[in-house]
Formats: sequence, C-alpha cells, structure tokens
Amino acid sequence: MASKPISEMTTEELQKTDKSLRLAIQIMGVFLVLMTASSIYIFTQKGFSATSVLPIVFLPLFTMNLANRKKVKSELIKRENQ
Repeated sequence: MASKPISEMTTEELQKTDKSLRLAIQIMGVFLVLMTASSIYIFTQKGFSATSVLPIVFLPLFTMNLANRKKVKSELIKRENQ
C-alpha cells in the first residue's frame, strides 16, 4: 500500500503518523547507541567484524525518520495557523 503525500493526509492521520514516528525514532536511537557501544567493544576485543558496520548502515534510516517527522510536524503547525 502506497502512503499518501503529507499534504493530502487528514489532521488525525498526521497526528497518528507523528506519534508513531516519534516512538520509532526513540527506539531506533536507543538501538543505535547500543549497537555503537557494542561495536566499539567488539572491535577493541576481536578486531573488525560485520557488526562494526551495523550502526553506520542503520544511520540513514534514522535520519530519514527524523526528516519525515520534521515534515509532518511542519504540516501540523501550518494547519494550526490557518
């Protein structure tokens, strides 16, 4: 199912999307910190491995979610000001 553009969403849909993105960002942020810490630990103990790259691989997903939440919040603010 394709998602609707932000401008075509209702205010309720935008609020729901904002809430789910906020939760996803928080969970992903915690996991990124844990992955980074474990990658550093594993790197210092055993050297380079595939787990050393995982935080770097998931960072673009995290930043895309941040950017999407910023767009949703700006649309909500724009609608409140109208």
